[in-house]
Amino acid sequence: MTVIARFEVIPVHDGSLSDDIAQAIEALEEYDISYELTATDTVIEADDVDTVFDAVRAAHNAVGGDRVISSLEIDELRDREQHVEDRVESVASILGRDPKRDRGV
Repeated sequence: MTVIARFEVIPVHDGSLSDDIAQAIEALEEYDISYELTATDTVIEADDVDTVFDAVRAAHNAVGGDRVISSLEIDELRDREQHVEDRVESVASILGRDPKRDRGV
């Protein structure tokens, strides 16, 4: 079984969110997961859904302040293994190229 999830932790305050996001990401280090931070969310992969919930809870709780909003989307593949890279490679094989483009900024 594989669980792939995306989540975001949003500290609600003025100014940069980078320090808060870094604290949330650092909290993930305590869990047996793979993760990748993107510009808008974090993608994680784990062997079971309980680990995902525990890791996201820790990331949420790691952010201080008076208000924090978190969202979570979970895809639990109960009948087979599939990894984040498999999904990206599947789309790349159909496109015949890397599914990424740098607009040259």
